[in-house]
Amino acid sequence: MKVPFFRLSFGKEEKREVLDVLRSGWVTSGLKVQKLESRIINLTGAKYAAAVSSATAGLHLVLKSLDIGAGDEVITSPYTMAATVEAILYTGARPVLADIDPVSLNIDPGAVEKKITKKTKAILPVDIAGCPCDYRPLKRLGRKYNIPLVADAAHSLGGKYEGRMVGALADAAVFSFYSTKNITTGEGGMVVTDKKRLIDRVRHLSLHGMTSSGWKRYQGGSWRYDITDLGYKYNLSDLAAALGVGQLARFNEMQDRRIQLVRRYLDSLRDLHDYIELPFYSNIDDHAWHLFIIRINRDKWKIGRDRLITELEKAGVGCGVHFIPIYKLSYFRRKLKYDASDFPHCESAFLRVISLPFYVDLKISEVDYVCRTLKNLRIKFGR
Repeated sequence: MKVPFFRLSFGKEEKREVLDVLRSGWVTSGLKVQKLESRIINLTGAKYAAAVSSATAGLHLVLKSLDIGAGDEVITSPYTMAATVEAILYTGARPVLADIDPVSLNIDPGAVEKKITKKTKAILPVDIAGCPCDYRPLKRLGRKYNIPLVADAAHSLGGKYEGRMVGALADAAVFSFYSTKNITTGEGGMVVTDKKRLIDRVRHLSLHGMTSSGWKRYQGGSWRYDITDLGYKYNLSDLAAALGVGQLARFNEMQDRRIQLVRRYLDSLRDLHDYIELPFYSNIDDHAWHLFIIRINRDKWKIGRDRLITELEKAGVGCGVHFIPIYKLSYFRRKLKYDASDFPHCESAFLRVISLPFYVDLKISEVDYVCRTLKNLRIKFGR
């Protein structure tokens, strides 16, 4: 059997929405984008939403809208996709990395506080794999030092923390709709916030800093417009948004399927508890379950993580590693001058993590095959 690491799943809802756009004669930002924004507001409980071309763009726009720039510092996690740190660097600010909690893999609020200086202008936590960060102490730090909290919620659409939806927990949150995420627009993202001034600024900067959009002019508005700021081409198209609208129509169904798959993995792998650590969650229904990340107990294996991935792939099981820490990537190593010894928890996690196949279209029989393969490898390579 061959179980790929990821496989896309589209239904009739997505096809219907996309065809609707093609028949409309308008494919760039318009009614479907507005519909997607409205649906995300309903899902997250945030007051405002602005669709953008990627989560990276969304993070950049939020930081710019907060007037963060050269000479400023933004604290974030070393255990994240490069996009998080790139968005900070785009503003001219300096990314300051704080170590992670060894259990959740999310940024450690205690480590964050130690990095706060007079130059700190934002805290940017990352919800790894769909597990919400520990927002209560992070929000406390924000209030204590008067620093905005901007959530990189690329993985956590649909997640909850202490009964509140991710998206209503920080001054702003940014979701990703990349092809592998819990819903996709192919490429895309969404900024949500309760602050109208912030969302207006994000929306304005996302389309060249123009005073009037193409959609407004197409609808019969004046042809006149002005450029009042140096903006960006970060808007989302209706064609892309249509995919997201269709996906949201079956979002609850897809999340239920993810939880079903999680339960199967957990039940099947519990007897490997001496050899692997299963994903952390405080409540299985509150986790967004974007990824299913296990960690090997290195002293129980004759082989390392990399060799174990190779053996899994030889058996037809696709795997990933989320993530290669920021300080190990050559550009950021040169730019930021951090070392592995600065982040012992992050370094330990990196050497042990394996992301197993996990997506809505994954079959129970495929989950069983992945688990059976791991158990066979434990017999062969376990101590």
